[in-house]
Amino acid sequence: SAMVQCPMISVAFDKYDKILILTANSNTLKPQKDVLLNQCGFDVDDMRFVIYGCQNVPGFDAVAKGDKVDVEYVTPGVIHMTKDILKKEPSIRAICLECTELPPYADALRKETGLPVFDAITCADFFISARKDNPRFGLNQWHNDWDGEANEYEFGAHLTAEQRARLRNLA
Repeated sequence: SAMVQCPMISVAFDKYDKILILTANSNTLKPQKDVLLNQCGFDVDDMRFVIYGCQNVPGFDAVAKGDKVDVEYVTPGVIHMTKDILKKEPSIRAICLECTELPPYADALRKETGLPVFDAITCADFFISARKDNPRFGLNQWHNDWDGEANEYEFGAHLTAEQRARLRNLA
């Protein structure tokens, strides 16, 4: 979840600065309070986080309907909504896109707001970069080149018999 970045983002700014959380629907995020706190360290009641849903952005209702979102059509609405929020909340210093439907708008938000924007992609990049060679210093070129062949894998191959038994569908 992109939300695992929220504790890190919040300490990168002054304690009075705010972080805007954009989600598909603000009404469905808050009921996940316990899961978000236990799994991501994110407290929906922390006043530093300003939560807004995109459910009223023209065209974004496609998410709730399970339809494909027309990113080109929806982008101006996401930008307009975000700029309105920033006018009301001038102490916002960063944006986190909670929903996995929102990363296509990240670059437009960066360009139009000048703020750092975090999402599922920046989260994945953060974890991947921790395993990559740092070419600027240290031991370089220590990774072996990938031969293009995927390692053989069978689902559950690394599980113990007890773990496999717990996964069995008893229905």
